Amino acid sequence: MSRRNLLGFMLAGAIGTLGGWVFFILALPLPWMLGSMLFTAVAAIGGAPVALVLPIRNGFVTILGLMLGSSFTADLLTQLDQWASGMVLMIVSVTLMTIFSVQLFRRFGHFDHITAYFSSTPGGLGLMTLIGEQEGGEARTIAMVHSARIFFTVFAIPAYLLLIEGIEVPRGSALLNGQPTANFNELMILTGCAIVGYSVGRLIRLPGYQIIGPMAAAAAVYIAGFVTAPLPAPLIWMAQVVLGASIGVRFRGIVFSRMAWPLLFAFISGAMMLTAAIILANLAAPWIGVSKHALLLALAPGGLAEMCLIGYTLGVDPAFTATMHIIRILLVATLAPAAFRLLHRSRRTH
Repeated sequence: MSRRNLLGFMLAGAIGTLGGWVFFILALPLPWMLGSMLFTAVAAIGGAPVALVLPIRNGFVTILGLMLGSSFTADLLTQLDQWASGMVLMIVSVTLMTIFSVQLFRRFGHFDHITAYFSSTPGGLGLMTLIGEQEGGEARTIAMVHSARIFFTVFAIPAYLLLIEGIEVPRGSALLNGQPTANFNELMILTGCAIVGYSVGRLIRLPGYQIIGPMAAAAAVYIAGFVTAPLPAPLIWMAQVVLGASIGVRFRGIVFSRMAWPLLFAFISGAMMLTAAIILANLAAPWIGVSKHALLLALAPGGLAEMCLIGYTLGVDPAFTATMHIIRILLVATLAPAAFRLLHRSRRTH
């Protein structure tokens, strides 16, 4: 970690905190994440020397994993049949979203077929960018499309739930307000969960190990009853600021004369995927037996951490949302590269 990167990260954190505070004062929904994301993105586009330091970012993502783990209880074991139906729907939706996005990028966006494919998966920003570049795609375009789609989704979902569905999205300090939080002994147990979950997840190369490992470890201690209270709210707010800033930083160095076209289609694909998720959630929720809002968050093309954080804040079955997004990550990470190579091989033989 260079001194320059560290200073850039500190600047991003300061700008993100300012954005979160402004959103907080204005009583806007999810202030610490959305305010941080917007202010940092504007600063990055404007040329501010903001930077992303992955080890620090991953540390705060670990906190979100612990937060999600607190939503798992022993009662959830009785809902596994409902979750199985959700898994089937997840597989269908990921497949359809990817197919339609590839067609959008190829036919109308005029992306090359490699870049179009790896830009189209609803998730897997880091992995799809890496593999797409290895296969000959444009890494910057792939990364920018994924980042812009996440940015759009994270803003659009709270707006949809608030303005269309009429759900009261928590604002200001509503998160965990008045609830008892973990005491010192419980915090020590959760710290151990973070270390063990992160380390084991990294050791076995689990996709999204930074959040999935700690979440699994925390879920175990919450289900066992060793910990009963959630993390202190200020800790979660800090994690939201860092998460929002980490998204905003990705827009640094954009040259609009080159990236305006990919960005336009990133937002179009995000709107298309989100519309599909809304329709599927409304149609399938009664059949699966979960709320349509939880199913919407599970199917939405946002990132695991971002969608789960929204679900946790809204209290709409965050355990279900987290589990579905983990399945999506595993699906995208394992099947998407294999499917591309199969299609690419077929393309070369015809």
